[in-house]
Amino acid sequence: MHSALRILFGICWVLGPMTLGGCATAPAQPSTSLPSLVEALRAGGNVIYMRHVTADVGRDVQGPGEWWKKCGEGHRMLSDKGRADAVRVGEAIRRLQIPISKIYCSEYCRAVETARLLSLGEPKTDARLNGWPAWKAVDPARGLQRLSQGTRDLLAARPAQGNVLLVSHKQDFPDPTDPVLADLKDGECAVFTPDGRGGFALRGRITLEDWTGLK
Repeated sequence: MHSALRILFGICWVLGPMTLGGCATAPAQPSTSLPSLVEALRAGGNVIYMRHVTADVGRDVQGPGEWWKKCGEGHRMLSDKGRADAVRVGEAIRRLQIPISKIYCSEYCRAVETARLLSLGEPKTDARLNGWPAWKAVDPARGLQRLSQGTRDLLAARPAQGNVLLVSHKQDFPDPTDPVLADLKDGECAVFTPDGRGGFALRGRITLEDWTGLK
């Protein structure tokens, strides 16, 4: 990330979540139109990064061990609306004939449930997609750097066929893998295209509302 963006996210981090929400709108929007983005997805070769759908039941209580896997025990879970939204997104992806070859998700219960409700194939959990509190618990000194690098590796991996879907979390911390990941709403997707040289480019964003209107 450019130094100016690092400074911006650093300021947001210090000033708190309310300010972060405003600062996170800084990422420039890609110029790809939604119809063009759908065509690119139909052609394959992309990585879709999706933030889990709405989870407002309960709250996360960090404790000993892998607390993020303890579904329903001090853990934020999907709401009924969130579950319905996940089903609708999966239906839209199938209706639009967007091929999904693999689906990975974080180990958090809300991400696993989102991935399964999409009904696009059996998801595999990948710790690289865990939320930043889990990474801070695993490695207090370097957890955030390891999270950014792990996500970067996933976004840079060119799919052998179709598209790869990642179900994860918003990266609202300094120096995220890509600025757009600090700005995702519940259920929103960011579409990246690997360049085959270890890098990737943001192609566009698709909100929950966008999916229902796409053809």
